[in-house]
Parts: sequence; C-alpha cells; structure tokens
Amino acid sequence: MSKRQREASTAASTTRAPRRGRGFLIVGALLGLALSTSACVEHQLLIQAPSLRGITIPLPPPSFADEVIVSIDFEGSVPSGFDVPGTKAYLYEKSTGRGYFTLTEGASFVIYDVLVDIDDNCLETWFVDGFEGEESSVSDYKVALQEGEEACSASGCSEMDEVGACVCLEKWSLGC
Repeated sequence: MSKRQREASTAASTTRAPRRGRGFLIVGALLGLALSTSACVEHQLLIQAPSLRGITIPLPPPSFADEVIVSIDFEGSVPSGFDVPGTKAYLYEKSTGRGYFTLTEGASFVIYDVLVDIDDNCLETWFVDGFEGEESSVSDYKVALQEGEEACSASGCSEMDEVGACVCLEKWSLGC
C-alpha cells in the first residue's frame, strides 16, 4: 500500500461517526412516527353481517326446474344489539344487478319479491344500523335447485313444488 492510500484510509477512518447511538435514534424516530399516525386513525370493529334464515316462494310455479328466474322472499336477522329503529337490511343480487332493502322489525327482516336466476346467482347481504349509520360486513349466499324430500326438508329450503323440487339457500364464506 502506498503512502497516499494509507493517508486516505487513515483520514476516512478518523472522520467516521461512531455508530453506537444511531440505531436507537432510528428506532425512536420510527416508533414516534407510528404512534403519531395511529393516533389520527379512527379504528372500527368489524360488524357481523346479517344472516338469512330461509326462503319462501310466494306463488310457486308448476316446477322450479322449468323456470329460469324465480321471485323469492328472503327472511333474515341482524345481530343482537343492532335491532334499533331505522336499521336497514340490504340484499344485492349480482347476476341480475338488482338491489333491495327493507327496514328491520326488531332483529328480523323480510325482503319480498327478489328476482333470482336459479342457474346463475350470488346474493350479498349487509345492513346499516339505524343508530350510528355503521355498515356491517357482507355475507354471500347462493340459491340452488334441489330435488327430493330429504334435500328439501333442510333448513333454508322452500316448500317442494309438485314435482318434488325446491330451492335452498347456501351460505358461501369466500364470496360467489
């Protein structure tokens, strides 16, 4: 190593700042930044979505299997504590692009005359509470055609039609 290289190396090593306190300074600055930004954010709890209990068919057609679009009434309920006056339950049928809403009666609600395509449907439900106007999370359901007494006797199914078919409500946890 030449004399010039040794001098440059010695000068560089003597001008470096000690690193001991730098780490604490960076951690402190990041912690302060995180606390100051989280103090300004309003945290909200996830509000449970309403649940649909069952479906009824106002005037069943001769056979569900012969119909493409059926008019269905949906019965449901909102979680306890959200049964205040002015709470609205919503239902959106993605395939037909139609939305419906109704005021709840206590914790229960019925949404009448929802048009559903039996072969291609996805129902989203949620509610907005009448007290603070908070919106719940969304639950997804599908309506499926079933046949036979055993399948149609399950909860969430309509009455059987004259050929032994019914429509049943299925909850989908990841959307549909």
